[in-house]
Amino acid sequence: MAPAPKYSLQEQETMILNAAEQCINESSVTDFTMAKVARLAGLSMGSVYKFVQSKEDIVLALAYQSFDHVSKVFQRVLSLPLSTPEKMLAVCLISPKAMQRFEFDYELQSYSTNKAVIQRASSRWTEKMIDACNCCEQGFKLALSDGINAGELQNVPNLSEVIEEILISGWAITVGFEQVQRVKQTQEIVEGTDSLLEPLPLNHPIIRSTVRLLNSYPWKKPIDDDSLITIENELKKLTLR
Repeated sequence: MAPAPKYSLQEQETMILNAAEQCINESSVTDFTMAKVARLAGLSMGSVYKFVQSKEDIVLALAYQSFDHVSKVFQRVLSLPLSTPEKMLAVCLISPKAMQRFEFDYELQSYSTNKAVIQRASSRWTEKMIDACNCCEQGFKLALSDGINAGELQNVPNLSEVIEEILISGWAITVGFEQVQRVKQTQEIVEGTDSLLEPLPLNHPIIRSTVRLLNSYPWKKPIDDDSLITIENELKKLTLR
């Protein structure tokens, strides 16, 4: 009778991804090797290949962990006792430190959305990423739909179109802003003023722009200065700001 395995399947997968995280911290998202991952995990290459068949799989597996962490933070925010537009704005006011799963999150995000990486990864990890993205999107759609159906937004001719507009416009603003910040990062690092992990102040231009966007819709209770204070206090209660 064969001896029982030393580690469960879940333990082995955790060991592999923890080792991968260490490898990337010591090198980069592109320069780590499968051999070193196996060595640091204390597992054979055969054991590693049961869970990840390539470096691309490791990248997507870690990206999945990062995205899952962010999605859970979003769900906590969407569950706050806030109005629907306040919840949408609250996402922009979360501290980046609270959103961070790995030190290399941004590089991981950029690399994991590369077409070549996705095409080379196995279906297991691409499907997990797709499911996670769909689940996160559905969380926001549900929050918006519930608020609108509760009468928070008046005179909505087409519910699905309005929800799509708000989500796409909101993500475009926040993601675009992050790209701009990354361009400035080199100079800020040299100057010692790097603030990418600091939460945005309530009067930041991107917050003002998001408020204008949200208030362009006929909410029963538009966002005002008191809303910003309320949002900040609720986020602080969850240590998300």
